Amino acid sequence: MHDTDHTEFQDRLPGFKSGALDDVEWLMVRTHLAECAQCQAEMRRPELLNRAAPKRIDPEHPRHPARTTAPLWTLALGVALVVALVTSAVVFALTS
Repeated sequence: MHDTDHTEFQDRLPGFKSGALDDVEWLMVRTHLAECAQCQAEMRRPELLNRAAPKRIDPEHPRHPARTTAPLWTLALGVALVVALVTSAVVFALTS
């Protein structure tokens, strides 16, 4: 088998995995997979590893913007809930 034929089969593996090949292509790839240990290994590789590639980090354009502090109303709401919880616990303890 020629390397170019082998490359053509490896190019079709994602379509084989996703079911996007027509019947003839599917049969060709399936037959090739029965005979080719290298393509069988490629089929077993996790998708995440197939797409993994180093990315350039640009400090001027961060991928995730810097976190900002929470709005003041969330702090006020949290304090109000804690006060309500403590007050209800004290009232419950005094009336029991």
